Amino acid sequence: MTQNSVSAIKAALVANGLIAAMKLIAAILSGSASMMAEFKHSLGDWANGFFLLIGIRQANRPSDDRFQFGYGKRIFFWSFVASLGMLFIGGALSIYGGVLKIIHPEPIGFVLLNLSVIVISILLEIYSFLMALRAIVRETGIEARGLKLIFSILPALAKATPSTRFIFLEDTAALFGLVVAGGAILIVEHTGAIVFDGVASIIIGILLFFIGFGTARENVSAILGESADPELITAIGDYIMTIPGIKDIHNVRSMCVGPNSYLLELVVEADQMFELDDSDDIGFFVNGLIEKKFREISYAHISVIADDRVSQWESERSNCSEGHLDRG
Repeated sequence: MTQNSVSAIKAALVANGLIAAMKLIAAILSGSASMMAEFKHSLGDWANGFFLLIGIRQANRPSDDRFQFGYGKRIFFWSFVASLGMLFIGGALSIYGGVLKIIHPEPIGFVLLNLSVIVISILLEIYSFLMALRAIVRETGIEARGLKLIFSILPALAKATPSTRFIFLEDTAALFGLVVAGGAILIVEHTGAIVFDGVASIIIGILLFFIGFGTARENVSAILGESADPELITAIGDYIMTIPGIKDIHNVRSMCVGPNSYLLELVVEADQMFELDDSDDIGFFVNGLIEKKFREISYAHISVIADDRVSQWESERSNCSEGHLDRG
């Protein structure tokens, strides 16, 4: 999984580095605000790639006495930093540049150069986008192909690692921004209305602002220890209820400790015939089954008590379903 993310990030680094250099030259020569906005976008994307690589490297460190659940959350922190870069460097500065272009319009030169840079940039971004798409497919196990893959990829984003998801959204925004910038330059060239160049810069900035804000919010939730998806908890609970001797489950709690990695805590009620000395064996048995079947569970703490003959799992299961609707 980590190798998939690293490959996608390295592809994005190479593409964004080349694209940023070309856009800067074109923006300086032409005076285009939308092209300058695109340069800031690519520069931010390039820097963000390094942040994501740092996060992956630190997240792979083994657990120790100080961080007993590992360093998995480090990737959320560095992804959060990358989100802020997209939000402020890419978003806010692009909006500011667009407003200045509208207030103080200047003619655009070297139109052919600008359009050539945009075409080459689109090809490089498509390469980076496909690498990110392939990483998501491998991480999430999507089996769909062709058009079905397009409809399957959005729901799968939630299961992808933060770094891969960020690169995918980043590349999607970049492709959209390039189309907007190219369209604005063509409109300005044919109509002479410089205002469209500034408007394009603002549109690109708004897109980057919202993507940066959304990804930052997701990473903050993970850093704070967001619970596992209710569907996962429901699946785990239903599975445990099929284990012979288990009568009920309650007090289910979970916390994110890394990318697609969770700490799970719950209480199971065993058949009243079990003896106190057997509780540890039952707990280890259930723990092993959970970690074997659900790879998202990295740590599990199972408490075993006698059946009180009061069913509680169905109530908690309903709460999980309501939680899923709230998230949706």
